[in-house]
Formats: sequence, C-alpha cells, structure tokens
Amino acid sequence: MSVTEATIHARTVTTQKHLEFDRQTGTAKWGDESVPCTVDSVAPLPVDIHNVMLGIDRKFRLEQEPERLKLNDAEKRALLYVDSHYSSNQL
Repeated sequence: MSVTEATIHARTVTTQKHLEFDRQTGTAKWGDESVPCTVDSVAPLPVDIHNVMLGIDRKFRLEQEPERLKLNDAEKRALLYVDSHYSSNQL
C-alpha cells in the first residue's frame, strides 16, 4: 500500500489485514501485536497472475456477499502459482 523510510504498509490479499513491516527487522505488526511474518520474496509476478491477484484483492476488499467470495478456477490457479513462485524465489 505504501512505503516510508522506516515502514512498509501492506494489506493481505484474502483476509485484508493491514500490516506494518519494520524495514530494519522485516517483522510485521498488526495493530499492537507482533505478527509472526516476514517479507521473504519480492519476485515480480507474471502480468496475467498479477492481474488475477489484483482482482482477488478487490473482491475481498469490496464484496459484501459471502457467496460471491468463492474463488473461481483462475483465482485458485493464481493462488497456487503465487505459493510456489515465492517459495522458489526467496530473498
């Protein structure tokens, strides 16, 4: 979402949680709690996968009907791709 000198402000795609990563330690904070997560990859996604991920983010951010939050085949494939892509391209 944004980057400052000290912090990376991010939002998870499917749960829409807002996180603040300390740029020195790589540790995230969620509200007043430390969250056990770190940035482990910054590898760019292929354009088609990136676009599907943007659609998933928009869906989970804006959709009010739980039934409409179900993932379609392209979204499922994109999430599976992202998992293997980032684990294969660690920092």
